[in-house]
Amino acid sequence: MSENKHVKALYMENSTLTQKAIITKIGKGEINKKTYNWIELNQTIFHPKGGGQPSDVGFISKLPLAFLHKNILDKSQMDKFDIFHCFEENEPFNFNVGDVVELNVDASTRLLHSRLHTAGHVLAEAINSSFPSLVAYQGNHSPNDSYVKFKIIDSPQLEKEEIKQHAEALFNNWICQDLKIETKFEISGLRAVKVLNSWTPCGGTHVKNLKEMGLMEISDLSINKKDCTVTIKYRLT
Repeated sequence: MSENKHVKALYMENSTLTQKAIITKIGKGEINKKTYNWIELNQTIFHPKGGGQPSDVGFISKLPLAFLHKNILDKSQMDKFDIFHCFEENEPFNFNVGDVVELNVDASTRLLHSRLHTAGHVLAEAINSSFPSLVAYQGNHSPNDSYVKFKIIDSPQLEKEEIKQHAEALFNNWICQDLKIETKFEISGLRAVKVLNSWTPCGGTHVKNLKEMGLMEISDLSINKKDCTVTIKYRLT
């Protein structure tokens, strides 16, 4: 893994929910159209919103986090970024640069987000394995609004029920096998994840195996012939 000159993103290396860190910078300003007090850390276990996955929630030295902002300074180096750990403006804010603070991630929220994110990868692979003309290009893994969008490459005749039945049969078979999730860091510093057969660049959090993800089903499927896209919504059961 190449050295990250900014924050060390521990959430991409392990699923630790408690960790100490050192404050490297303190500030106040408008982020996402709201004013926050914020701190930067030398390392963090908090996953910020991105890649279709919502932010973690939790506390830093017992002060509740209000927002997490991932700040990429150079889009040609996606492994180099800062994370602003934001707090409500009216909360007591007594931090200083150099302070050692205690990070605590909410376990139930992290697990739900990880399960949903892994499920998105499983769905993408199941669809592409059964229908190679469908290639995933966008996903959202938020509770109550989880979906994967696919591009139709060679405009075949697609039937909704056929797609649904083939995909559900395949990913439920994979889940029963309790396959492990693998991760690795590329030479570039970016992390890749292999849920089943394909390595995919991904900065999100995942469960360790498919049984931990649990069962899921396709809740809705729509085909847009004009845009040559298929949108598949899913949920955990």
